[in-house]
Amino acid sequence: MQQEQSPQTDVQAGPVPGPSEQALVDLEEFRITQPKVIGDVLRQLMNRKDFLTVECMDGSHRIVTSVLAVNQLDGFFVFDGSPVNSHNRGLLDSPENFFSANQDGIRIQFTVNQPETDEFEGGFALRAALPQSLYRVQRREFYRAAAPLVESFRCKAVLPDGRELSWEIVDLSLDGLGLRSKDPISGELPMGTVLNQVVLDFGQRGRIETDLRITNLRNIRGPSNPVYRIGSRFEHFPKSKEQVLQRLITYLELTRRGRS
Repeated sequence: MQQEQSPQTDVQAGPVPGPSEQALVDLEEFRITQPKVIGDVLRQLMNRKDFLTVECMDGSHRIVTSVLAVNQLDGFFVFDGSPVNSHNRGLLDSPENFFSANQDGIRIQFTVNQPETDEFEGGFALRAALPQSLYRVQRREFYRAAAPLVESFRCKAVLPDGRELSWEIVDLSLDGLGLRSKDPISGELPMGTVLNQVVLDFGQRGRIETDLRITNLRNIRGPSNPVYRIGSRFEHFPKSKEQVLQRLITYLELTRRGRS
């Protein structure tokens, strides 16, 4: 986009330290490092024309921008510049720049090193290497990713009396699962039941073992042909598996967006 015609809104801040990769260490459980998934997230931002803010390291310049192109093969992406040359210069001179966006309640954050000038469709733009890591921060109490229709994810449990249960996983979040089953045993489970060493089977994407607490249960069909929908929360979820779960949720959400 030509600098003098850019509709982007620029916000100039005082010279205070800006955020950096180090400032994101508390969000480790939300960190994505796989290059393909990072590229997919940036392409989603590009395809939806979502706005991002980008701020230089010392906080002296901040602009609103958008992703214009993503080149996974060569490892870079192109983003819109500012109509104010001094703001562009602030980003170009900064050894680190911080990006932030909000997509359907999910906060996306990442940092890039010093960008360079570029052209996009005849207009001024900036180019930077794809980030080494990216954070998709979702609110645990609100966001759940739906399981894909083309894959069957299962939750398997053994009751204290030895009976076995197997549920279909219909959605999942960082704090629990939505489950579904026609098994009449499911309808007997009291609220608050804790099932130990439940196995979450995600097929080729791996297995996770954790404890699970039943938080709600209802028959969504009818008494003659019951289908039970079960809500649950993780108990003592293993820290070592939190990143695995986060990556899986990211995969499910990107798959859903790709279908829509």
